[in-house]
Amino acid sequence: MKLEVKNLTKSFGEKEVLHGISFDVEGGKALGLLGRNGAGKTTTIRIIMDVFHANSGEIFLDGKRFNPNEHLIGYLPEERGLYPKKKVSEQLVYLGRLRGLSKAEAKKNTDKWLKRLQVSQYTDVKLETLSKGNQQKVQLASTLVCEPEIVILDEPFSGLDPVNSKILQDVVTELIEEGRIVIFSSHQMSYVEEFCEDI
Repeated sequence: MKLEVKNLTKSFGEKEVLHGISFDVEGGKALGLLGRNGAGKTTTIRIIMDVFHANSGEIFLDGKRFNPNEHLIGYLPEERGLYPKKKVSEQLVYLGRLRGLSKAEAKKNTDKWLKRLQVSQYTDVKLETLSKGNQQKVQLASTLVCEPEIVILDEPFSGLDPVNSKILQDVVTELIEEGRIVIFSSHQMSYVEEFCEDI
């Protein structure tokens, strides 16, 4: 599987934030997007996911025009997007169902990822009662609950202590070894160097 981004441009009003961005990433490899704040990393990610429309440029998957609605994409945003007053498992199952899983599949995958990320003890508690690091791990579980083909991680290590960072590093390595496409956006050069063959 190969994702190709060709000559993306994007403007907000008169401000052009993407000036012909091109890259490709294959399954089983991770691509690192590096850049200062405001460089356009998140905008590029949102165009791939069809949240924003590019002014020009094209995206292909295996040589065919890419339609994100036809593929399972896991997106971990830099800002948290879960419901603080809802129980952890309740919302992960809900998000799995939104992505096309049966209730049984969503429950099974929720249990799997909460266990893998060592937060299964919080299954039936409200998200807001968790530490920042554990909330980040639940957010990652919500990203992976649909077992996505394409995984996009925007500043995934934000708020994690060294122990939890190691758990996340191991999971990212496993995703790459399973042949998934991984796009990794971070300010932290050390993590990008560890995971990414292309930057």
